Amino acid sequence: MKHNHKKERLAQEAARLLYVEGYRDYQLAKQKAAEQLGMGNNTVSQPSHLEIHHALIKYASLFATKENKKHLNELRKIAIEAMGFLKLYSPRLTGHVMQGTAGLHAPITLHLFAETAEEVMFFLEDNNIPFQTHEQQHTIKNKKSKIPLLVFYVDDIEVELLLLPEGNIRVPPISHITGKKMQHIAIEEVKKLCETTKAE
Repeated sequence: MKHNHKKERLAQEAARLLYVEGYRDYQLAKQKAAEQLGMGNNTVSQPSHLEIHHALIKYASLFATKENKKHLNELRKIAIEAMGFLKLYSPRLTGHVMQGTAGLHAPITLHLFAETAEEVMFFLEDNNIPFQTHEQQHTIKNKKSKIPLLVFYVDDIEVELLLLPEGNIRVPPISHITGKKMQHIAIEEVKKLCETTKAE
């Protein structure tokens, strides 16, 4: 099997694992795909995260079932509700739910913009919403920082809130996948996506 074909096959299998099996980490999906295909850890024939990302977009467009499409629309509706609830913090939808590559186990990921992380935590506590606190490392303005991440659930759907500095809406973190600024959209754009999904 030639290197290019191996790389393409590996990217396709990693995409399947991300979309169908619920894998969230591209590196883990790539390693598992290599193991399943008996390709070992030969880095020459391994796709980049960006190549896997493109394979995932293609996989979702080709193999999304009615159940997948219905679930994606439900996730976007929940995102709209969450964004309305969190409107004080200029929420923006990002990640797989925005891109249309959300499998059945994908979380909803929102960027929030606040003066302090505590401000958002107090807001959730005041509204009796239990949440978990985590941190993620991201690059913003060429500087690596640990960014607070809050997680709560709506009807067993995981909602992630990445808490970014107030005023940074136009300066989102750099994507680990594409190496470019993360795409994120406001609530009106999410509503348009919902209408598009419904029409399909």
